Amino acid sequence: MLKKTALAISIAMSANALAISPETRQQYIAEFSMIKFMYPSEQASWYWQNLDQVLPQATVKRTVQQVKPLPRDLVDVNQVYGTLYKDEKLGSLMQGDNPSVNSMMIIKNGKVIFEHFNMPYNTRHVWMSNAKTIVGTLVAMLEAEGKIDVMQPLKHYLPELNDKGWGQVRILDVLNMQSGMDAEENDAARADVNSHITQLFLTEFAEATDYYDTLINIPTKGEAGKAFEYSSANTQMLGLLIARVEGKPLSQVFEERVWSKAQMTSDMAMTLTPDGHEVVHGLVTTNTEDMARYAMLYTDSGNTIANERVISKDIVNTIRTSVTPDVYTVSEASGPFEAFADDLPLGGSYQFDAIWEDGDMFKGGMRGQGIYISPDKDVVAVWFSNRVEKHNVSGFVRNFVRSIKMDGYF
Repeated sequence: MLKKTALAISIAMSANALAISPETRQQYIAEFSMIKFMYPSEQASWYWQNLDQVLPQATVKRTVQQVKPLPRDLVDVNQVYGTLYKDEKLGSLMQGDNPSVNSMMIIKNGKVIFEHFNMPYNTRHVWMSNAKTIVGTLVAMLEAEGKIDVMQPLKHYLPELNDKGWGQVRILDVLNMQSGMDAEENDAARADVNSHITQLFLTEFAEATDYYDTLINIPTKGEAGKAFEYSSANTQMLGLLIARVEGKPLSQVFEERVWSKAQMTSDMAMTLTPDGHEVVHGLVTTNTEDMARYAMLYTDSGNTIANERVISKDIVNTIRTSVTPDVYTVSEASGPFEAFADDLPLGGSYQFDAIWEDGDMFKGGMRGQGIYISPDKDVVAVWFSNRVEKHNVSGFVRNFVRSIKMDGYF
């Protein structure tokens, strides 16, 4: 058994609770824009926790049933706070007057071993790019059923792309962020109003028109399969693919195949573009615990919150073994991905940012969100954040998870 502590939960109610006046709320709603949403501020943090008040949403419904609480077997919190990465301790990002981590939960063998909240426990928060794992996993499910062949080009399933750059790209290259399309995403591209990725984002926020046309007409930049070049456009294209193959809205596919099959505490909300497409690359909201329950579905402990293995071991294995070699560090923008942890990942796969040699998986989101999954150790960690610090939280979490032995002892 892991060492227990009398500290059941560490909660710091601070400014992050974001209690604002009705007048300020109306001001925030009136001033809402892509720029104000993207860049860290108290106003942005309010949007991240109240996205349904400023953008249209599709509801991904949970199953109406009695939810079994997650059991606790809490470790001494100092084992987590004291975890080092580079020259810092994890606790420095969670404690103090202005912590960057809004919440974190770590679960081992289906039991919560650590939790820290700088916002009310059930606060809904935007996942940012953690949500990209949704489409990667759904494609893997459809692949396992023979409905999608990831070695086929997109035009095989979306014939309207036949004369577009996207049409020639293999689905695997879209999954692994190596599509060769001119939509690489980084801070410079987001700041450039004329970049293809920013133009796409503007359509999602109704600040430009024709979301669908903007997406499908992104031009080719280079040969697919040669460089890991991160882009939310890849995710959105996979969303179109899934909806076409299943003949249903993406949100409904995810509800039927995943969300409704597990004991989630609440519904998920997926933001919609003005023309009704799910913004699945990041604008998805739940509370922290439900993101943790979702992560558990990739481990053996998923069976404790579902009546079946929702995400099979074969699907997890497909994700972990489908990294394209020798492409991860080719792009000039690869620096943040190389800095996820002390050891370099093998690469990205099926929309996960990092797969390590030991099989652990990580997906990060803009401004510091994260999902870390260690299927072999049956450990998951999830966190919400309000800004990026000097070091990515993933480095601390990976070092903590690596300190856990296979039998559960430190």
